[in-house]
Amino acid sequence: MHSFDFSTIVDRTDSLSVKYAPDAIRSICNNAQAMPFWVADMDFSVPPSVSQALAGQVSHGVLGYPYFTNLRQNFCYWSAKRHAWDISLNRIAIGPGMLTSLALMVELFSSPDTTIIIPMPAYKPFVKMAQALKRPWTEWPLEYDEISHRFSFDLEKLESLLKANPSSLLLFCSPHNPTGHVSSDYELDTIASLAKKYNTMVLSDEIHADLTYPSTVHIPFDVAARRQGCRAVTCMAPSKSFNISGEHYCGVVCTDAEDCKAFIDRMQTLFLGPSLLSSVTASAAYAEGYEWLMQLTEYLEHNALHIASFLRDNHTGLHAVVPSASFIGLIDCTEIFERVRKDASRFPRLYDPATSREGGLLSRFFGQRAGIALNDGSWFGSGYDHFVRFNFGTSRQKIDQALENISKAISML
Repeated sequence: MHSFDFSTIVDRTDSLSVKYAPDAIRSICNNAQAMPFWVADMDFSVPPSVSQALAGQVSHGVLGYPYFTNLRQNFCYWSAKRHAWDISLNRIAIGPGMLTSLALMVELFSSPDTTIIIPMPAYKPFVKMAQALKRPWTEWPLEYDEISHRFSFDLEKLESLLKANPSSLLLFCSPHNPTGHVSSDYELDTIASLAKKYNTMVLSDEIHADLTYPSTVHIPFDVAARRQGCRAVTCMAPSKSFNISGEHYCGVVCTDAEDCKAFIDRMQTLFLGPSLLSSVTASAAYAEGYEWLMQLTEYLEHNALHIASFLRDNHTGLHAVVPSASFIGLIDCTEIFERVRKDASRFPRLYDPATSREGGLLSRFFGQRAGIALNDGSWFGSGYDHFVRFNFGTSRQKIDQALENISKAISML
């Protein structure tokens, strides 16, 4: 078996990366030179199979109209290999990226008076999507255990929301972003059963599913939905899995073949679909990227546990919300929050929101005092400003530098 290297630092400057763009970094932490640990892409080179496929495609110098005949079959092959998930071809569509596909389905499968239910904290585009499509939306807050520093789904709260909003649409996220929670069989079956009971359709964003750690098992929502007889669409993508987020591509799996046909018809009406190079990268990743991904998930799990240990052992007052999947994790900063607030009152220029409109108090603190850029918890919804999101999809060397900077910044408060 080939061994892949995730420890080498990749120079991403001048690579058209938003993660490393000074203006984008400034917008969240008020320091354009801060080291980026924010937006959700990794610093690792893509699998060799992806690089080779892209090089082969562009080597002849023509990027014309594509003709693919096996994209759905490739997705089936991958789903069975990675998740033991068997899918009929007539329930699969290939969409132009996760967010585009989700927005298209919200528009297609809801009406202006359909309530969109969004688990909170939430990936911000979910809220923007509901607002842009002029759909009423309501929050479904996750429960947070301040002792274990874990999030979980409040299933009783979900039933009360569904009872008050029958025939709604649940915009689900599994594994959940930003908490990293991987749903259990019981949680999925309960959610699907409640959706069936209250005539609610579920759209499940599972873009982080392939990155579930070796110690955990991810179950596609489609499996529970079919068991419980609820109407659902489950979406996966290779973009986070293989670090190809710039290539928009999405596998869309419907419990109902008629919903799949309606989605395909709508894409055709709008002349939407995956691009040539996104299809090339996805096909190569699904065909030959399995071993690379398995080694990556081990590396990421070790990074997540390492961060938690460092914060605990160095008495920082911070607590890692250890995820069960992917390369992003929340850090609970409650114990230092008031000290940071006092620092901001003494040095208001450093915390100026006018030059960091996408940030918050904590992201400005870490940007100014530690020189690292993190997503502020307020980006994920009201009431989460005591958290930051840390992207650890990078080399251990860079993570250790960031952790040392964090520790020093806190000791100076």
